[in-house]
Amino acid sequence: MKILESPTTMHKRTKLTRFGLFMFQLLVATLVTFLIASALHTQSVLSGLISVGAEIPLSLRIKTVFVDFAGLLPTYGVIVFVGMLIAMSVTLLIANKLPSASAKRANNPQSPSQSSRLWLFSLAGAVAVFTLLSAMHPILDVSIIAGARGLSGLLTQSIAGAIGGLVFALVRYKLNKTA
Repeated sequence: MKILESPTTMHKRTKLTRFGLFMFQLLVATLVTFLIASALHTQSVLSGLISVGAEIPLSLRIKTVFVDFAGLLPTYGVIVFVGMLIAMSVTLLIANKLPSASAKRANNPQSPSQSSRLWLFSLAGAVAVFTLLSAMHPILDVSIIAGARGLSGLLTQSIAGAIGGLVFALVRYKLNKTA
C-alpha cells in the first residue's frame, strides 16, 4: 500500500492538480471527522439529559443529530477543517521525509511500513482535534462543544479526529493508486 506519491507520479501532476487532490482528501477527512464528532457530541448531551430524568425517544435522538449537523457546521465544521488542514499538511511534510517502502524492501529495518504511515495520519487527526478543543477553552473560557467538556468527551472527539486522519490517508492512497 503506497500512501504518498512516488517521485514519478508526483512529477506527472501539475501543482494545481496536486493541490486540488489534497483539498479533496482534506474535505473528505474533515467531513468524516465533523460528522462523527458532531454525532458523538449530540449523544453525549442527550445522555446527560437522560441521566437527569428526561425521556428522549430514539426518533428525537436521531432528529437531534441531524439538527446539530446543520447547526454546528458553520462553527465547529470550520474549526475542524482548519485543524485538519494544519495537521495533514504538517504530517505530509513529515511523512515525505520518512524513507519509502522501497528502502524497506532493500532490507533497511529503519524504513517505516505503510501501516506506520496510516497510524501517523490517525495520530495527527486525533492531536488536531484534541489541541483545538483544549486551546479554545482557555481562550474563550468556554468549550463550544458541550460533549467535549469532560475528559471522556475530549477523548471521543479526538477519536473522531483519528478516524478522519485515517480516512485522509486511505483516500490519498486510493487516489494515488489510480493515478
